[in-house]
Amino acid sequence: MADVVCRPLETALLREARRLGGGERVVFQADGAFRLFTGIRPDAERMLVHLAELIGS
Repeated sequence: MADVVCRPLETALLREARRLGGGERVVFQADGAFRLFTGIRPDAERMLVHLAELIGS
């Protein structure tokens, strides 16, 4: 189950996650899930760079 918030783009939850380093956590969770489901090791460093570009940090 998921809950998607479209507006505002940055919620208080997202601000707090960024403050606590939530971006890195989500990348490494995605890395593990991708490996588990596909057997392929993704490029976590590339994912971190892309995430930083997306969130503007």
